[in-house]
Amino acid sequence: MVEFIRIWKNIDINDISGHLLIVGEAMGDCSKCKSLGIDYSSAKTCPECSAEFKYIASRSREVKKIIQKRPDLIFIDFEDYKRVIGKIKAKGLFS
Repeated sequence: MVEFIRIWKNIDINDISGHLLIVGEAMGDCSKCKSLGIDYSSAKTCPECSAEFKYIASRSREVKKIIQKRPDLIFIDFEDYKRVIGKIKAKGLFS
């Protein structure tokens, strides 16, 4: 039986930000250029900025459905991603 668990790993947040496809209800967004309406089930690159997608995250909790459609991408937790980006932005304000 195969199940999903979270695994923590040190990773460069800039690499994720430059290659992340964020999935909404039906379509995806590019985290690099903020392009909207990307068909997440088949897009290998962003149609606007040509960023290659290596990671995928979801605003909802439909992990299995998304991973079944995109097993080629590394699924990351969107809440973790937002938390780290928020920390970086906050540090920038105070430095």
